[in-house]
Amino acid sequence: MHRRALIKAGLVTGAAATTGFRVPESADSRRHYELRNYELRSDVSSTGLRNFYKDAVLPAYARAGAGAIGLFAPETGFPSQSLLVFIEYPSLAAVQGIAEKVAADGEFMAAQKTMDAGADLPYLRYDAQLMRAFEGHPSVDVPPGPATRPARVFELRTYETRTATALERKIAMFNEAEIGLFRSIGMTPVFFGENLFGTRLPSLTYMLTFEDMTARYRAWATFGSHPDWQRISKDPKYAAVGTTTVSNVAYVKPLPFSPIR
Repeated sequence: MHRRALIKAGLVTGAAATTGFRVPESADSRRHYELRNYELRSDVSSTGLRNFYKDAVLPAYARAGAGAIGLFAPETGFPSQSLLVFIEYPSLAAVQGIAEKVAADGEFMAAQKTMDAGADLPYLRYDAQLMRAFEGHPSVDVPPGPATRPARVFELRTYETRTATALERKIAMFNEAEIGLFRSIGMTPVFFGENLFGTRLPSLTYMLTFEDMTARYRAWATFGSHPDWQRISKDPKYAAVGTTTVSNVAYVKPLPFSPIR
């Protein structure tokens, strides 16, 4: 496996053992997502890392059975010297299974050794988080259109809560009302994920896409004044969301070879 970037089988099982986290059997078949944030180096070109993903990681993960993958350069919300990688897995068990298949992939391992043989890797460290798809949006929606089309605007949002109960109610708000409202006014969801492992928990992360920034501002303005949102936001069954904060809003641009674009 890539010695820094790829999730090991022991990550999930080990974390579950130490934190007491357990996934119900009924939830195991839900899509799971990994989001990696590479801290790049200003004194070393990122071309090597990008080519490694394009030529080695994407094919290897496809052979291993991964779902949709997106590679993004941040425009706001993250340090400019960053690379974001999003990977969809068919289930929680597949996170481990795909990692093992990639580790046994001869073509991938050869490419990894070539990259690691360089005097300097093009990144310093990376952060990773593991998410579970919402019931109301159980898998990635890859925006339609040819690969040659101009890149859309992708908005990545993270919400933090003070308690697990507040997070549960915010997720219920999305599942039961907000996601449908997004779609009705032309806001295109890509994914919604409950953060299971990572930093600053409890939290959730989701991504929307728009044709351009003008469409983005118009859609959010419509959302904020929409009578359905006014009703939803005042519904007492979602009252705990008052302790929910938007901790990060980022705009990211897909790389030319990103399958999600």
